[in-house]
Amino acid sequence: MYIAGVVSGLLGIGSGALKVPAMDLAMRLPIKVSTATSNFMIGVTAAASAGVYFARGDINPFIAAPVAAGVLLGATGGSLLLGRLQSRMIVLCSWSCCCGFSIQMLLKGVG
Repeated sequence: MYIAGVVSGLLGIGSGALKVPAMDLAMRLPIKVSTATSNFMIGVTAAASAGVYFARGDINPFIAAPVAAGVLLGATGGSLLLGRLQSRMIVLCSWSCCCGFSIQMLLKGVG
C-alpha cells in the first residue's frame, strides 16, 4: 500500500519537481525549456482529467473557480518572471524544491 502511494505521488501532483531535473540532467535541455515543458505536460494532464472529474460530479465549482483564477494569475506571473530570472536561480529553486519534497516524503514514510 505504501509503495502504491509513493508511485501515485510521483505520477500525480508535484511530479514537476522531478520532471524538471530529469529533463535538465538526462536530456540536457536548458532549464527554462525544462520548466516550461513540465508546466505544459502537467496542464495537459490536468485538463484531460478535469473533464472526467467534472462529468462525474467530483468537482465543486465554488472551489474550482478560485483555484482556476489563482492558476491563471500564477501562470501569467511565472511566465513574466521566467524571462527575467537567470537560469542559475531557476536551477537553485528547482533543486531546493526537490530536496524539500524528498525530506517531506521521508518524514511521512518514517512516521
